[in-house]
Amino acid sequence: MRRLLFGNQSPVALLESCKTIKEALQFHAQIIVSGLNADLFTSSRLIASFALSGSKLGLDHSRILFSRIVCPNIFIWNTMIRGYSRSDTPEDALMLYMSMLAGGVQSPNNFTFPFLVNSCARFSSPETGHQVHCHILKYGFESDIFIVNALTHLYCAFRDVEHACYVFDRSPVRDVVSYNTMISGCVQADKLRCSLQLFGEMKDSLIQPDEFTFVALLSACSLLGDPKIGKKIHCLVYKYLASVGSNILLNNAIVDMYAKFGCMNMAGRVFSTMKTSKSIAACSSMLSGYAMCGEIEAARQIFEQMDERDLVSWTAMISGYSHAGKYSEALELFVQLEALGIKPDVVVLVSVLSACARLGAFEFGRRVHSKYVESGFFGHNAILISAVIDMHAKCGAIDVALDIFWGTPKNVNASFLYNSMISGLAQHGLGEVALTIFKEMELARIRPDEVTFVALLCACAHSGLVEDGKQLFESMLRAYDIKPQIEHYGCMVDLLGRDGRLDEAYGLIQNIPFKANSVIWRAFLGACKIHGYVELAEIAGQKLLEMEPDHGARYVMLSNMLANTNQWEEVSRVREAMDNMGIQKPAGWSYVELNGTLHKFLASDKTHPEAIAGGVNAQQHHHTTEICWVCCWHIRNGL
Repeated sequence: MRRLLFGNQSPVALLESCKTIKEALQFHAQIIVSGLNADLFTSSRLIASFALSGSKLGLDHSRILFSRIVCPNIFIWNTMIRGYSRSDTPEDALMLYMSMLAGGVQSPNNFTFPFLVNSCARFSSPETGHQVHCHILKYGFESDIFIVNALTHLYCAFRDVEHACYVFDRSPVRDVVSYNTMISGCVQADKLRCSLQLFGEMKDSLIQPDEFTFVALLSACSLLGDPKIGKKIHCLVYKYLASVGSNILLNNAIVDMYAKFGCMNMAGRVFSTMKTSKSIAACSSMLSGYAMCGEIEAARQIFEQMDERDLVSWTAMISGYSHAGKYSEALELFVQLEALGIKPDVVVLVSVLSACARLGAFEFGRRVHSKYVESGFFGHNAILISAVIDMHAKCGAIDVALDIFWGTPKNVNASFLYNSMISGLAQHGLGEVALTIFKEMELARIRPDEVTFVALLCACAHSGLVEDGKQLFESMLRAYDIKPQIEHYGCMVDLLGRDGRLDEAYGLIQNIPFKANSVIWRAFLGACKIHGYVELAEIAGQKLLEMEPDHGARYVMLSNMLANTNQWEEVSRVREAMDNMGIQKPAGWSYVELNGTLHKFLASDKTHPEAIAGGVNAQQHHHTTEICWVCCWHIRNGL
């Protein structure tokens, strides 16, 4: 009968030839018919085949077979524990282990514990991991290299580098896996220098590093932001490893490191030498690097050449456009992403909302808010809510921004959430409300940062709250241990200048512990123009021309001010300087959002289609109240 069913092949050999669970189940039925199901060896192989198949059906079937064995040996117990450790319910491996101990017949061996430790790592249970570690010590397996590596991985997975080092340091034997686990764990725990020191110990121990060693080290270098160390690690890659050009994982890491450094020449050189087809990860790194360096056209070229794009590449391109000030392009790309059915992440949405805020594309921003934020798609994400508040404030809907802020759950507390609200109120001249928000921030025990005080000082400047602003400025170092930076001094100059205290503002500029930048002198010049302080204006204007000799708007502003005081010789001198340098003031431009579509107009623009222009005029004339916010975001080149 056996010969009829299996021929000259052994049942085990036939079992191992099964390619699917269905074939294995059919084969099991034949074994039952043949009467071989009582054979312990065959049963153990069947259990192993089903338990390690990666299928829930197979694992469930192996449990049935397991339950029919009167006295399973340790191999069978370990097989079942291993199967559960790899399943969707790794905690069942621990339950099975406890059942084995409760039976009192079998004791764990050195193969049992790596599976248990991996189970603890997979279902994120540090407490259970510590208990398993105690059992390892109890049974005397703390020196086994496989168990040591598993424990080190467990503690690193929990970012418990202290315990990982404890296990690692006490291990009498270490291999490349031991070092790789510790190096990767240190990188994940942001102990980057420690990872480099471990690599030094690894070399001193004459343990040959592999590709995983260098992938972790390259990641450490990119996070450190140290190109010098990164280049040294890159050189060591070629010293220790062969066939680097065909190693996708390693090349991805090298390209990513150089891209994050902004060394796009080196990144491009490595990228071009990748022998196999360029991976999505490498393309995304190149794209992000170019975008970060402001080379947005080079980034778009990489993007267009990609055969397949993932969310990372879309995110890099959209955020790159937004950061480069190409807001319309960012929104256009986002529309394409939605059309493809790709769900955006928080980074994409923040970039899109920022672009809407800059363009005044209120309807577009409100749709994004409704679809992705109000729907609860991302929960109560503080970064996203901050972007929504900022968008509404910049588009003129400050009342809606306040409603969103007050409607945010109290447990969503973050300084940048308050910063966005205070900044929005500052733009609308609602300084007293901004101070109220700041008091709420203090009551919530949220520590303000440098950005908070920039927003507060701006709010005071735009609302004429001079004394409040001065008190806040003085409290920065005294109450919050925040040293005022150039931005804070700039706000103070603006605050005093707007109130007509030009001499006091000029005195502050002279006593700034930094070199005053163009922002400060620009604010001072504007205040001088408003209040008619000609002599101080000439000083400020001269400083600006020295700092920004090619900026046409500075010349025009100074010229106009001199003209207002009938200093025509000085006006001629400024105009002549502009002509000699070939400087012209760029025309201002505006965006108008109409029916969800953005239209761009230059000053005195006659090229825009007459029908659209006429439609804009008509609708603005007849339906002003129906348009929530028609944005004319005038770009005045710093004026």
